[in-house]
Amino acid sequence: MTEVKPLAVYLHGFLSSPGSAKGRELHEEAVSSGWDFLAPDLNLSPREVDRLLIGLMDSVPEERRRRTLVLGSSLGGFYALRLARRFALTAATVNPCLNPWEFVAGQTGEREVYGTGRKVFVRETFADELLALSREVPPIPRDPADALTLLSTADEVLDYRLARKALSQSPAILSVGDDHRMQRFARYLPAVRAFFERRMAAKVRAQ
Repeated sequence: MTEVKPLAVYLHGFLSSPGSAKGRELHEEAVSSGWDFLAPDLNLSPREVDRLLIGLMDSVPEERRRRTLVLGSSLGGFYALRLARRFALTAATVNPCLNPWEFVAGQTGEREVYGTGRKVFVRETFADELLALSREVPPIPRDPADALTLLSTADEVLDYRLARKALSQSPAILSVGDDHRMQRFARYLPAVRAFFERRMAAKVRAQ
């Protein structure tokens, strides 16, 4: 019987890219661990992102979903938690933005994707789309044990306490004094890997 290879999916944040520092670091971790790796470009409208991610997971056999980690940063954390809830995946989030409609409402117009020089247009409708998505599938895991939250206590963009409260039943790692980008992310990857491997083993045993 062919062994099913684990899959790590990285979902970047608002105006970021698959090639961000965290994306590269997770990719390196996946390669060294023998996992497959995907990092879609999410610089689309929220509805388009939702369709993209659902299509992606629909193409993954159920047996492999038990061995899938979706890791999302900031806005990507919002998408990661929704995807995990919909498909019973294991999720890890880094400074997740759980109320992105409030943040995106103040970021409309032409914007530049960090570190790429690429320009995108953030429409006013994006905030409404994000709120609607949250109501359709909340960014809260069905099983609290399925989600690991990494939070920076000196996040200059988001109040980390909001995510900690919303995900209080799930395990968390606090990066004391760290910022929104979580400069120490690579330091926590062994803990993320261990968490994923525990959840993966539990899901395989339960099938």
